[in-house]
Amino acid sequence: MDKDSVLNRIHELGVIGIFRVDNPEDCAKAMDALREGGLHALEVTLTTPNAIQVVHEARKRYGDETILGVGTVLDAKTAERAIKMGAQIIVSPSVHKEIIDVCRKNDVVSCPGAFTATEVVQAWRWGADLVKIFPISQVGPGYIEALRGPLPQVKYVPTGGVDVQNAGAYIKAGAFCLGVGGGLVSKKAIAAGRFDLLTQAAREILKAVRDAREA
Repeated sequence: MDKDSVLNRIHELGVIGIFRVDNPEDCAKAMDALREGGLHALEVTLTTPNAIQVVHEARKRYGDETILGVGTVLDAKTAERAIKMGAQIIVSPSVHKEIIDVCRKNDVVSCPGAFTATEVVQAWRWGADLVKIFPISQVGPGYIEALRGPLPQVKYVPTGGVDVQNAGAYIKAGAFCLGVGGGLVSKKAIAAGRFDLLTQAAREILKAVRDAREA
């Protein structure tokens, strides 16, 4: 699947599920649970033990049915390893030219994290495919709308504090898609073995995105 196809699929879904899980086994179960709910864009952060290996194993299980990314990437070497192991999206909490360059070289989607207009423009000029606005919880949906005024060409991914209650507002504000962690992948539900709650959460947030777009 080429980069444009990955971007189209992410936009179609409207949500990337973000995993910060305490062990690889629970992470794999949680990924299956979100897929059962219809969510097929998943990012495993490097704060999850053996995250890159988790993505590698998921790639073998899911093939091209599900878009897989690695998050919290802070250097080019890690980005290269993640891509080699099957990552189709490389996500960072900050802007790093060398990571964007690695993604461009490998035809993989880059999603650096930014907050200010200056950081957004820098990421875009360096060739970022998506720009994660993090932590969006500190400013809310109006911030995405404000950034889109002078910078409508950027594909924004608000992340940090996004959930089913505010998902629609971010979509209406102009988000390309949403990055959703705790609002989908509840550590409490995982600890209780209630992976069905993750499936339900995936269905609900995908519906919220669809409803917002139709409105």
